[in-house]
Amino acid sequence: MAESPHAIKLNRRQLLATATGAALTLPGCTSRPEAEPQSTASRSDVPIRVAMVGTSEEADIVSRSWSSIDEQPLEITPVSLPRANADRQALDRLIAETGKSDLVIYPLLAVPELVHAEAIVPISEEQFDAMQAETGELYSAVRNGAARYADEFIGMPMGANQPALLSTAEVPPLSSWQDYDRWVSKDLSGKANEPLVTGWAASMFLWRAASMISQGWLFSRNDFQPTLNEEAYVDTLQQMIKTAAHYPAQRQSPTEIWDSIQSGELLGGIGFAANNAAGETEVSVSNLPGTDDKNRLLLDPYSLVISLSAMCRQSAVSKRIMDWISGGDGSEAIRRQISGVTTTRSMVQSEIAVEPRRQSAYESWLTQRLRTPVTLPPLQLFDAGEYYSVLDSAIREAIDGKMEAKSALDRVAKQWDTITERVGREKQLSAWRRAQGLRA
Repeated sequence: MAESPHAIKLNRRQLLATATGAALTLPGCTSRPEAEPQSTASRSDVPIRVAMVGTSEEADIVSRSWSSIDEQPLEITPVSLPRANADRQALDRLIAETGKSDLVIYPLLAVPELVHAEAIVPISEEQFDAMQAETGELYSAVRNGAARYADEFIGMPMGANQPALLSTAEVPPLSSWQDYDRWVSKDLSGKANEPLVTGWAASMFLWRAASMISQGWLFSRNDFQPTLNEEAYVDTLQQMIKTAAHYPAQRQSPTEIWDSIQSGELLGGIGFAANNAAGETEVSVSNLPGTDDKNRLLLDPYSLVISLSAMCRQSAVSKRIMDWISGGDGSEAIRRQISGVTTTRSMVQSEIAVEPRRQSAYESWLTQRLRTPVTLPPLQLFDAGEYYSVLDSAIREAIDGKMEAKSALDRVAKQWDTITERVGREKQLSAWRRAQGLRA
């Protein structure tokens, strides 16, 4: 059937607006996602709508913190994106909720999906610098690895937890993972742990690999073939399996490990602080083995970012909220109560004057770690949640002795390639290049 010469073609953003009942032309928004929405006057009687990946309790924390400094109401819709299984349906729900919102809070792994759907809009370099001038300079790692995608600023980072070596006793020099294994087995008598619970094992494997591999990362540069079943990755997993045999049987998350060290159940291990408050037990915090030499930082793919929705109605106040939530005055309560939200920028002087406090050893260490300028791309791909869950499952099976390291990573490589073929190899290669700051 021939196409009518009068047919109107709608882009993804317009289709999204139609599907959610929004008008195609909105105050404060433009028809081109490359351009920034025009600033509009704040309407204190119109709530700013926020789609937030997180729990209803976390949404309440954000709402209360904002209401303590501003009368502009927030209307936050929690969106579930499970760490252990961020599947296609979950990503589609996030995109749909973004189309009904002014702002969206989401993990790094969803960036390609939201950009491709034209659901978020970038921030110009001038506007980004102005926002930084108001609140504080972002640390290099989050500026380069979280705020940018495809050489554009796409949002403000809200959190960037990094795994640290933790101990209540003096830690000897650990230059390799073999040294770490001896420390855990002999010095600590196995009273240690690292994040191996469902949803965290994949990240721990990638963090270990990032400290060991100096060239290349996960996929070949030209044809996007998985490389994580090559020797360096296999060696990384074999060492991980060996050390895990010394740990207690109970698997834990990074913050659970921190709490166990605080309570005295563990003497050390790998994790990060449950919150940004200083704990009662003094904990030594230092870099993972091998990190100093390689000096390439890998952000957790579930680190949170806040972006401006393409369907915003009040862009001026929305940008102000973006800047505030990522480190502005009055946002300290969020960083104290939501473990995924951390320091991401230089401390604001006015906040120090209003609310002086003692930094935790972890927070002091993190501010230095995030000054690392070179970052590795997290899994910022289409259907990234599936890539992640496949890896997480295989790592846990290998740790549990159900598979050899090489067989586990061979299986992951094969499953990753199947996902790539389904999505489209060129499409994924383009997303991977963008995740490294390049234009496709």
